[in-house]
Amino acid sequence: MVGGRRDLWLLILLLGLLVAWRIAALLHLDLELYADEAQYWSWSLAPDFGYYSKPPMVAWLIALSTRLLGDGELAVRAATFVLWPATSVWLWLTVRRLFAGEPWAAPAALASALAFATLPMTFLGGILITTDAPLLFFWAASLYLLVRTLQGDRWRDWLGLGLLAGLGLLSKYSMVFFAPALLAYLLASPAQRRLLLTPKPYAAAAVALAVFAPNLVWNARHHYASLQHTAEISQLGRSLFHPEALLEFFAAQFLVFGPIMLLGLIALALQPRIWWMDARLRLLAAFAFVPLAAFLLLALLSRALANWAAFAYAAGSALVVTLWIVRRQGRWFKAALIVNLLLGALVYHLPDATRALGLELGRKTDPYARVTGYRALGAEVRRRLAAEPGARLMADDRKSMASLLYYARPESLDAVYYNPSGALDNHYVLTREVAQRPHGRFLLVTRGREPAQLARHFAVVERMPDIRIRTHHDHMLVYQVWRLHDYKGAHCIPSGQRPNQSSTRCVATASR
Repeated sequence: MVGGRRDLWLLILLLGLLVAWRIAALLHLDLELYADEAQYWSWSLAPDFGYYSKPPMVAWLIALSTRLLGDGELAVRAATFVLWPATSVWLWLTVRRLFAGEPWAAPAALASALAFATLPMTFLGGILITTDAPLLFFWAASLYLLVRTLQGDRWRDWLGLGLLAGLGLLSKYSMVFFAPALLAYLLASPAQRRLLLTPKPYAAAAVALAVFAPNLVWNARHHYASLQHTAEISQLGRSLFHPEALLEFFAAQFLVFGPIMLLGLIALALQPRIWWMDARLRLLAAFAFVPLAAFLLLALLSRALANWAAFAYAAGSALVVTLWIVRRQGRWFKAALIVNLLLGALVYHLPDATRALGLELGRKTDPYARVTGYRALGAEVRRRLAAEPGARLMADDRKSMASLLYYARPESLDAVYYNPSGALDNHYVLTREVAQRPHGRFLLVTRGREPAQLARHFAVVERMPDIRIRTHHDHMLVYQVWRLHDYKGAHCIPSGQRPNQSSTRCVATASR
């Protein structure tokens, strides 16, 4: 036990140093909020049980951190500095408990936690507030409690597992993959298969569903927006079989999990005899390979973004590193750690390195290009709004609306969303569509609109000087600015008359 405390304090110290590095890098980079982060912040202003594209946990976390720390960029991201290290601690606890009694359990647990803490995805995720942070936290916590549950088969552990899984579902819908991974493990384990004939797993599922139910209710009240969005981004409606998308997803995993770690995982996937006969290793394999197989299949049939399978690498880290320790191949762990630390340093310090070499990053070579220029854009829009008393800010795309709400800070955060297509494709359509408040003056900030289209929708249309923000030597942010008066009414189109929607909503008559 004394050794366990020593390892835990060592792990906490090392994780603390990594967090300090990340915060220092953020402050040095002066990194602006990515559009998704700004969007989550805007959601946090009105805590709810759901939002258009995601369940509510990330907005709840931002609401908590900003109420405690203010609403600066560091405060918006504060939860990520806790959740990613805590996920590593859960992994440490899981490996220690799973292999308790083995002489190599302690070093395997510490190495697994450190491997996860230094993955490329952890370096990048550790400086951004995304839905992956709470998902990984609750996934790893659920994995630990599952190990405890399988060892003791106590009601309280099963019900606690259901609670954690429900919180994971409120973080990101990908938590649903916990169920098939568990089922695969139970079916592959004769000693545990009997659990499927007891009420406990189903009671845990019922608890998870009960915790998740408020989000389902929210979706039912909002045209099943989140579920529709999830189906749309998977693009399963398009033609099937896309080997190029599969190859792209597979190649991206080398940058998500790290090249040496992924090669280790591939080697284990190709040699199941190494782990199949040990139920403990088989458990880790189920929670790594089942989600990965699902997303590889999805990538082949449609598409899958690089980070979608990130949660599989919690168990994946433990599986690969534990077997390296057991088989006395610690040199591979050290090599993976060094390579991933170098990749992390590259993520945080590429601008410094290029400056030292006398090189200038361009739009296509700067890893932070997509989060550059919006602070300056917001300041200029705020100045324009001050010169137009009574005018409300208007945007016509999700990312611009999110960034302008955060950086332009219109009075009382009053802004509306121009949606000429009538498509229900983001949360601002649900909550800020101009058709809901059509009268008055607006200042539209847009990447580009045709005057004829605006004239059909507004009573008065006036072009104002463009906003131009130089972000790189080879790129400039350019936004049109329009002074608009009075949106020309709205018309409700009954359900069934709009091909991409299943419910009645009000849209501009001219956009029919």
